[in-house]
Amino acid sequence: MDVRLTGVYIADARLVSEGVAQPEDAMAVFVGRAGKGRIAPFSVRRSYTGAGGWYREAMAVLAPNGDVVWRSPERALTLRGSSKIDTFTDEVHGVVVDSDDDHELVLLVNGDEVGRVPMAVLDEDPPWSSGSGTSETDVLDEALKKSTVVWVEVPGEGGTDGRAVPVWYGTLDGRVYVLVGGSEQHVAGLAEATRVVLVARSKEQQSLVAEVEASARVVAPGDPLYARVASVLVPRRLNLRDGEEAVDRWRKECTLVELTPSSIPAEV
Repeated sequence: MDVRLTGVYIADARLVSEGVAQPEDAMAVFVGRAGKGRIAPFSVRRSYTGAGGWYREAMAVLAPNGDVVWRSPERALTLRGSSKIDTFTDEVHGVVVDSDDDHELVLLVNGDEVGRVPMAVLDEDPPWSSGSGTSETDVLDEALKKSTVVWVEVPGEGGTDGRAVPVWYGTLDGRVYVLVGGSEQHVAGLAEATRVVLVARSKEQQSLVAEVEASARVVAPGDPLYARVASVLVPRRLNLRDGEEAVDRWRKECTLVELTPSSIPAEV
């Protein structure tokens, strides 16, 4: 296979979105002062050159002992030819580590390893998490006021496979409400989850703004809260053909999930 990795850059996603560059030779991610747990989302920018065509790419994170602690789904990428260098950037969410020892990021194309680079795991909070006087939850609240979509990651078996997926939502008393099932949106494992991660992105640049853990519970159709939330959801549901009558349909075929953001950034 004639594909060659020409460069990799790993950096905290929030710093990247704010235009703060980490040194090219200090590719590091942040795991917080516990020294293990969920790594703060990070960006991976990588460049390839090779024969023009369509390829399947995947990324994996290896623990110091060589165990795979995270692997991305395969994604399609297209290279323009061996005289060109093509660059791709993605945000990585949901990596969980057991130590702050150096890990490795492995790049695979069509199932073959094309490169691996060391990735420092820092047992400290990201620079953006302190000193501003604004918590991640506060940032999330502001983002929710301006957007019609929030991303939800459901961890564990039967969840969203380490990915955050977009959903439409409503808010009431500081909580986020998501309707799933039936002819509405579907989010793997959300109706059964007890905890999820809420991710807000910049509406303009789709870059990471906040990531906050939230508790999850189902609101029963007979709960008086259901009617209050439904009155919030109806005007936020785009292209709603049955209007106010949609509430009866939702009670019969959907599940209403209440997500209560925590006051701390998402951790394991």
